[in-house]
Amino acid sequence: MKTTLALLFCLALTCQLQAMNIKNATLVLLKDAPKKGAMCLDGSPPGYYIRHGMDSGSNKWILHMEGGAWCYNSKDCYNRSQTDLGSSKSWPKNTALNGFLSDNKKINPDFYNWNIVYLMYCDGASFASNWEFERMYKDKPLYYKGFKILKAILDDLLGNGMKNASDVILTGCSAGGLATYLHADFVHSYLPSGIKYKAFADAGYILDIPNIAGEPLFQMAAMALFYTQNVSGGVDQDCIKAEVEVDWWKCFFAPYSFKYIQSPIFVLNSQYDVEQLKGILELPCLPPDCTPQQLEIFHKFQKDFEEQLQPAINSTGSGVFIDSCLVHCQTLWDDTWDSFSVGGQTIRETFADWYFERSSEKTKEVDCAVWPCNPTCKGVHPFPPQQLL
Repeated sequence: MKTTLALLFCLALTCQLQAMNIKNATLVLLKDAPKKGAMCLDGSPPGYYIRHGMDSGSNKWILHMEGGAWCYNSKDCYNRSQTDLGSSKSWPKNTALNGFLSDNKKINPDFYNWNIVYLMYCDGASFASNWEFERMYKDKPLYYKGFKILKAILDDLLGNGMKNASDVILTGCSAGGLATYLHADFVHSYLPSGIKYKAFADAGYILDIPNIAGEPLFQMAAMALFYTQNVSGGVDQDCIKAEVEVDWWKCFFAPYSFKYIQSPIFVLNSQYDVEQLKGILELPCLPPDCTPQQLEIFHKFQKDFEEQLQPAINSTGSGVFIDSCLVHCQTLWDDTWDSFSVGGQTIRETFADWYFERSSEKTKEVDCAVWPCNPTCKGVHPFPPQQLL
């Protein structure tokens, strides 16, 4: 189970982005940040990739928070600290970006010339870990500093032009999508007043459900993560204030914490999210290779998703795009960003209409419920096996 969870939600990893044939973004390492308490799990400096905007997009910014699962206990986090998701020692100098982050005007006509910042993820708790001092595992220090990393990156960006921004969008997918929910209001509060700010969470609406055996294993893992990494100080503080201490872990789940988000936010998710089906529900198949009994469980997941999505559906000012495709992240690939459709509109069109307030009618799109009912999903599933881990 822990191996499955440790591999969950990794579609946004740098190694996959490098294979995309789009103009590269350049790495910026914050070499002085560890002196101020901001560092990756292994103590190495945090950083981000940036591709500068131009022309009408020169004062507009997209901040994308990288995904890549979580670590749940000291052993998990130590193992993670030996990888690019816990250390900056092997990060390449450049990486490539697609979809919502693309500089291709045909694929991304509304945002192609914006400043793009790809925040590297190296704490293991969606930029929310918050221990003041190092924690030891086998005589090795581990640094749970995700929230300080977020602050350090924001400070650096504000000092390098973002303080003059007209627009800022906070986004992310998978564990980065969850981070978008967790930090939407904090980032908003950290920016100068007068900036147009909205958030865009992709594949981060993660359900609190048991696996097919009825065991709440993911909930238990999330609780362990919450206390191992001292996450209470790095999540939405309105949620923390509202919940009793024994339930603070709920503030790490979007279905519980969504109602506390004050900033405008757009929810993008599949109601058949393959990573939740495989990693949380632990369904051992994906259609069409399922038994009738397994298909019943598969469709029950959609019902659970629909039920837990209600805070977003009922919120005022939020945008929603929920499709029925067998997919996880959808903003980082051209084909998903610009071809999946619900209500006659693509993800790109629906988000842009919401962001620019072009339409008040088609900003909450929820797909048909029974898979396979959306023909625009064809030809995308299955992803290569490494992208399902």
